Amino acid sequence: MEAMTRSIRAWGLLLALALPLSSCGSGGGECDSCSSDDDCTAGLACSSFSDGSRRCASGLGETSCKVR
Repeated sequence: MEAMTRSIRAWGLLLALALPLSSCGSGGGECDSCSSDDDCTAGLACSSFSDGSRRCASGLGETSCKVR
């Protein structure tokens, strides 16, 4: 029984660590990288920024993205 409990805990820990990593990709939200409007969620368009990057934004000139 103790081995089964350890196994369940190990799988739970593995799952808890893996879930945040699955959301690291670009989801098309505001400030996410894009190459066309199709990469962005509804209401956002793929816009060019002054640093040369293309990111999803409202297109109204009011979006500022912090980049690392």
